[in-house]
Amino acid sequence: MDTDVVIVGGGPSGLVLGLFLAQYQVKSIILEKEDEVTTDPRGVVLTGDALRSLWKLGLGKRMAWIGQELDSLNFHKSTILNEPFLKIPLEMDTLEHALPTTILQSQPRLELALRDLVTASDFCTLYPSCEVVRREENDEGITVHYLDQDEKPCQVRALYLIGADGKRGIVRKGFLEKSAGIRQEPGIFEYEGTWIAANLKIILPTRMSHPDFPLWAHGYTEEEVYDIFWPANWHFCRPPGKPVACGRFGPLSERLWRHEFAVPEWEDQKHDESAEASTMFWEHLTPMITRSLPLSREGTATVTFPRDCIQVLRCRPFRFAHKVVNRWFSGRIALIGDAAHVFPPFGGQGVACGVADAEGLAWRLAVLTGLEKSDQVAAALRFSVLRSWAEERRSGVDMSARLTLQNGEWCNKEPGWLGALQIALLSLVFFLSRGARLPLPPVIAQARGYRGCPSGAFLADYRGGHKLSQIYVQTRLPQSDSIIIELSDQALRRVPTAFSLLVIHSDHRNEQEAELEQLLQRSTVPSAVLSVKSQVHFDLRKNSSGNCCNTTWPVSFPAQPHLLTGYTIRPGYDISQFERRLGDHRARYFIIRPDSIIYAAARNLQDLECCVKALEQSFS
Repeated sequence: MDTDVVIVGGGPSGLVLGLFLAQYQVKSIILEKEDEVTTDPRGVVLTGDALRSLWKLGLGKRMAWIGQELDSLNFHKSTILNEPFLKIPLEMDTLEHALPTTILQSQPRLELALRDLVTASDFCTLYPSCEVVRREENDEGITVHYLDQDEKPCQVRALYLIGADGKRGIVRKGFLEKSAGIRQEPGIFEYEGTWIAANLKIILPTRMSHPDFPLWAHGYTEEEVYDIFWPANWHFCRPPGKPVACGRFGPLSERLWRHEFAVPEWEDQKHDESAEASTMFWEHLTPMITRSLPLSREGTATVTFPRDCIQVLRCRPFRFAHKVVNRWFSGRIALIGDAAHVFPPFGGQGVACGVADAEGLAWRLAVLTGLEKSDQVAAALRFSVLRSWAEERRSGVDMSARLTLQNGEWCNKEPGWLGALQIALLSLVFFLSRGARLPLPPVIAQARGYRGCPSGAFLADYRGGHKLSQIYVQTRLPQSDSIIIELSDQALRRVPTAFSLLVIHSDHRNEQEAELEQLLQRSTVPSAVLSVKSQVHFDLRKNSSGNCCNTTWPVSFPAQPHLLTGYTIRPGYDISQFERRLGDHRARYFIIRPDSIIYAAARNLQDLECCVKALEQSFS
């Protein structure tokens, strides 16, 4: 084999998959059709667990370069000129992972940052300017044929092929539709519509560049003008028949604005599509950048933001839909990202779901490729492992679709009495909470993880399937007096195996150390999955400082807030959220998947042995 995995498509999903595979030392080659990152911003939202995944890859320090945090989601009746009828605050630690809830990103910058990580990796390689033309598959592997940047025919042999090449990519459209009948179908709701999407770069007018601009005479600064006409955060509007999604995105210094609106009257095959889209765009935008402002004692004045300060980076129609593949894989080929699912523009779930696809698939491919190299993989095992991934990801996509549908209901039409009551109750809850964290339905669903998946890779009878929370921890390394502060996800992944065994310290811990090690040594679970080296020790007892800690393994304990000077502590951050999400306060052993899903919780060594045997059976 030339590599372990071939990934077709070098967008966020494909790059993230390659980087997660590299963490398991699984080799991958990414074949990307374009030479450079497309400079036109596409997806503008990074939300939910996608941010947690990107932090695991090491991108946390580059997020301010990639985009800006979203503090609130605003719903307006007709236009952003009106006060929102619903404002959802997002600046808190809503998802209980100590990270922002949402970043309004510049996708080109995200891809550049991911490409930098790929360049620095010893296990992941990006081949730009390569066009995949065909593939051959047999029991031993798959051969991918492509044209390189000089249009020279080349081929690469691998164990698996992953299509991350978008909704029109060759892996699904050219290969799997024909050979396996795999196609995109409507998801939990049907939606198709044409929107005009524009990316704008805003240039601040100044007293020198626009001396006659009327706001200067009334003391307005350049920044105040910017905030008036291009308000912060993200906005959904519902003018009759033309829902709008708009707002700032990308790093603050770039002053980028995304403006999308539905055009139900759009007809395909217009004579000059770009000119028609531009005309409709300016007709739609101009009223939104016009304000009636009190500028004198006599009354108000109508002021429009200078058009020559608006640089249109992109303006064209897009056909949006919500669709999901009827099957996610066939044999050694699987689909992730837009190749597997697409969303309308009022949910911001596309990139996030693609990242989740990649992280959930990566550890499974790592296990499968390791077993393949030792001739321990039968077709039935490969199918079972990939089926559990596909079922979980369909559940995740459906959860994201429900959130998208709710946003769509609020920005597409006037609510009925039930919807109006829901909005009124939500507004009241947000007002009364005044900074308290709220158990909103999306948060509850996120914490539930994949519990509803019958074939998910976890043990439901042992409280498996839930999603772990994340907190800051202090970790004492073995044979060291030094203590480091890190996120709990980092502490849990300080193991050489796919799964981690989280050991919760108790007053009787020392009596069971030898028995635990013996249990793990006699286990026949593949060593790449779980072993003695998988242990991660946490001490969650109150007032624990790590003084009485195991000297063999690193021991982590919650970092008290007063020690987190210099760290970003979000409003509502709760040091007890990690322990609360574990669920069973009597459980002492937790088998944790790399994607922060609890595989199983065991109260004693006897229960743990049953869980380990079940894990063994799932990979045999």
